[in-house]
Order: sequence, then C-alpha cells, then structure tokens
Amino acid sequence: MLGKVSLVLILIAAPLISQAQVTNLVINPSFEDENDIVDSNWVPGWVTWGEGVGLESEVIFDEEDFIDGARSLRVEPKGSVNWHFMVINYPIALKMGKTYSASFWARAEEPRPITTKVKANDNSVDFALTDFQITTDWAEYTKTFDAGATDVKLEIWVSGTDVPVWLDFVYMYEGDYVEGIMPSEISSKSVESAGKLAVQWSKLKTQQ
Repeated sequence: MLGKVSLVLILIAAPLISQAQVTNLVINPSFEDENDIVDSNWVPGWVTWGEGVGLESEVIFDEEDFIDGARSLRVEPKGSVNWHFMVINYPIALKMGKTYSASFWARAEEPRPITTKVKANDNSVDFALTDFQITTDWAEYTKTFDAGATDVKLEIWVSGTDVPVWLDFVYMYEGDYVEGIMPSEISSKSVESAGKLAVQWSKLKTQQ
C-alpha cells in the first residue's frame, strides 16, 4: 500500500545553495559515467537487479531528457511487482543512528508509483521504505531517515507497471533535508541578476 504523501508546490526566492555544502554519498549521482550500470557484475556505483520477467527491463542513458549534467537514466520496466526490477547504488557508508536525507529527481511517461528502500549490503536489515507517486514533470522526491546499518545500498524499485521513468540527480547525505540544492538544468536557468534563486518546482515529501 502506498505510504501517505503530500504534494507541496513551492516558490523559492533564496540564495543558491552550493552542492559543496553537503557531502553526497551516492556514486555517479547523475549517471554521467555511462559505463557504470551493470546487471551481472556488481561494481561500486549503479547496478541493476531483476527477478523473473523483471529481467526483461531495459535501462537507457537518455541524452535528450535530463535534469542535470548531460544525461539521465531512462528505465523501461517489466514485471508485475515493484521489486521485480531495481536500480541500485552501492556501497554507501552511513553512521549508525545518524540522520540522513535521500533525494532524487524523476519524471514518468504517465503518473506512476516508485518505491525506494535503504538496505544493508548483506541484506540483513532494511529501512526507510518509501512510496512516491511520480508525475510527468521533472520533480524532486525526498526522504529523511535514521540509519539502521552502516554499509548500505539505495534501491529504487521501478517495476509493477510498464510505464517508462527517468531518474537523475540522486543524493544522500548526513543530516536533515537541505532545500536549494538544484540540478544544473534548473539552477542555470533560474539565477537572477541579483544572484538570487527564484524557481518553482514540485516536491513530494513523505509525512513522518
């Protein structure tokens, strides 16, 4: 069952926040290294995992539709259950009991759900399971949680529907969610002459 979420439409007029103000723990957060996705040999960075018909899913580097850098990851999923195909980032080192925030930008060909989970690399424990409803517009989706393990992976479950979805600008960092860290396609178009950021975007945030 989908978790309870609220849709918040925000207009910001605030100084641009440097990405350097947080340490992103995600390897290759904007899929700029196109050789990083593998599905048979797990190496640090992005990997995929599937089961059953989910193995027929495809991932494509899309240089026409993205929100940061020069490309995004387009996923054309198969499988009737959301976890039948996953896009996974690992390894990620956390500190037990510390608060972390994860965020990603996504859009879909049609409105559809996506599920994320943080899981120990040895699969011994999982936490921060969250359901999001993705729209057809690029938007940011966030989750703040307490670490339940120290050596983890971030799973993005994309099956359960065959509606294509795009992923980009994935972040995980220690502390509460930081507003104003923008992907290049928004920040480059939104900085006014006074050096202020005025950008309107949609954000889905799970109700704690």
